[in-house]
Amino acid sequence: MAEQCSFCGNTHLTPKTTRYIHQQNGDLLFVEQVPCLECDYCGEQYFEIDGLKRIEADHRAIVEHRKSPSRFVQVAVQEFETATR
Repeated sequence: MAEQCSFCGNTHLTPKTTRYIHQQNGDLLFVEQVPCLECDYCGEQYFEIDGLKRIEADHRAIVEHRKSPSRFVQVAVQEFETATR
């Protein structure tokens, strides 16, 4: 994983867990408690490639009804232009 933030150059990265949102063909999967390194200065997050591949495979399995998600949530959607009026 990263030793230095590629966005701001900061060298202080802290291990954390976060919510990761994966989008695949218009379908969204919210994954809770995903380990990452987060830049202490700008907040950029870095993930292990194996973890991201697992999320992608799990999402595919959910879309294909081979796996069930932990739960479903309702999400509101709004276009940016209408949100700023």
